[in-house]
Amino acid sequence: METIIKVSPSELDMNLLNKIKEFIGKKENIDVTISLKEMDADYLQELSASIQQAEDEKNLISFTMEEFIAYKPTKKG
Repeated sequence: METIIKVSPSELDMNLLNKIKEFIGKKENIDVTISLKEMDADYLQELSASIQQAEDEKNLISFTMEEFIAYKPTKKG
């Protein structure tokens, strides 16, 4: 089982920590991961440029996840 709890920095306090500890209970095989994600303006600009480049590409190939997993590349030549 995996549970994701998303909170804003203002919600990080001892009350939240106590609720997480209560949720975990006495289980010993638990991993708690804190992931910090910050949106960088330069990153977003580069991402937008990459998306535009892909949309402008004439030979772009797109796949669903199932199609990608099943895809078997062939040698050109």
